[in-house]
Amino acid sequence: MSRYLNGCLFTLLIMDIDQLRNDLECVTRKRVLEAGQTLTDVLLRLENFAEESDLPNRLKHYLSQRSYLKALEWLDHPEMPHKE
Repeated sequence: MSRYLNGCLFTLLIMDIDQLRNDLECVTRKRVLEAGQTLTDVLLRLENFAEESDLPNRLKHYLSQRSYLKALEWLDHPEMPHKE
């Protein structure tokens, strides 16, 4: 399923976008882990997201480099230029 997020088109299920955001919020300590989840579970899901071929290049880069805060910011503002 294709979806627009802040003007960017990419293919992910809506549920996957929500899961990605939740996982990023967990590893950046903006959200607590849900009961029964481990940090290892969250990190494995994030690694799987990084391997998705349909992701926008910048998001894929942030995830593959484990720049989780930048990835979370990108979800909110994909039009913002890259910050060092």
